[in-house]
Amino acid sequence: MGPRWLNVCWRQATDTMRDVDIVYLYEHAARELDVACAVTARLRKDYGLRVEIIHWPHGFADAVGRIRPRLVVLPFCYTERSYVNLLHFWYKVIFFNLTWEQLFYKGNEKAKTPHGDFAINHVVHHAWSTPYVDFLEDQGVPGDHILSNGQPAYTLYDEPYRNYFASRDTLARRYGLDSRKRWVFFPENYNWAFYSKNTLERFVADGQSPVDIQEMREFCNRSLAEVLQWCRASVVNGKIELILRPRPSTTSGEFSAVVDNILTEIPEGLHILQGESVREWILASDIVVSSHSTSLIEGSIAGKRAAILEPYPMLDLLKADWHAYVPRVKSKQEFLALCEDPTRSFREDPLENWARHSLMSKGDAIQNLSAYLDKLVRGEVVCPPYYLKRDFLTPAKRLLPIKLWRLYRHYTERNRQVSAGYIKDVLSATEMQNLMNRWERILA
Repeated sequence: MGPRWLNVCWRQATDTMRDVDIVYLYEHAARELDVACAVTARLRKDYGLRVEIIHWPHGFADAVGRIRPRLVVLPFCYTERSYVNLLHFWYKVIFFNLTWEQLFYKGNEKAKTPHGDFAINHVVHHAWSTPYVDFLEDQGVPGDHILSNGQPAYTLYDEPYRNYFASRDTLARRYGLDSRKRWVFFPENYNWAFYSKNTLERFVADGQSPVDIQEMREFCNRSLAEVLQWCRASVVNGKIELILRPRPSTTSGEFSAVVDNILTEIPEGLHILQGESVREWILASDIVVSSHSTSLIEGSIAGKRAAILEPYPMLDLLKADWHAYVPRVKSKQEFLALCEDPTRSFREDPLENWARHSLMSKGDAIQNLSAYLDKLVRGEVVCPPYYLKRDFLTPAKRLLPIKLWRLYRHYTERNRQVSAGYIKDVLSATEMQNLMNRWERILA
């Protein structure tokens, strides 16, 4: 009687749900949403698939009792722990991991390594390069569960995708910048200085060394303090607009508080901006500089002069192989000289050559990704087995989470509660539709 009643309740809870082909989850809008919209536009236009773009985790509360997907695209997947709630009721679906971080350094490789039954055996992984394919296979991921494609975000700098982004004049009007000045774009990546205590504890639980974490935190704090002095000096002559962009997971308020503490006041010409994605700013700027951010690769692909700011010798923990192709700026004088001369001092850019050969050699990665997702949905390529755990399949285990999530959805809608770190990432249905309309016009 009990199980039968629970099954009836489960059918009542889900009978209003509609089927879709793909749920595309994104975490950080600035990093992922351009690709999500471009891929979705192609999937709808070229393949006629039903796709919904949903923020993870905040959009999930609304989606769980509303739609039932055949395939779920994940922004990352290192372990099932990240998606335990999702797996309670989106359990008979195909999972595809976009893996938005693949260019590792020693200090973050352990935290970004897939492990556990779900991540290894039940997910299709997206690889940008041959070395990452080898890395996944070394972890035990079957070769037919890997799509070797290229970096779709880098494709955005090529036609027709680059036509989507706002022009320099538009950005100047929107943010009060002088388009006649030289623009220096600084997407900072002093990530270890801003990670929360909970995030660091999770890294340690995943095998990260506490000693290494402390060393990287001290290095990032020290480097940021010095580089901010360089930034202040660069805008004194009034010829430079320096756009300093915090990482997507760091709020502008958090970052501005640190800057205020170091500089006491933010000088005219130094702008802390987190609006738009990095792509608008890279395409609009003359120079791209950073600590060790992969945005430097994007700047090089876009034809801009790119350089690593290195006031102190780079820690071995933070070194990545691609750093060998990037010029280093090691003093305030060198930085000021770079700002004065934004043109490339070499005919060919080694960083761009490496990126296009290693991370863009498969052609249009957005089109390739769209075609592969279509084949997954239609069963035309090998799919991993469903991740079926007995406790996930009992009606009681499924019914309680869906009821709780619906209650949570009602509460959050009523109180407009979104975590501070995700406020800029959660879009309304109208905002999302406007983005899709623009992308569909570009790709038409």
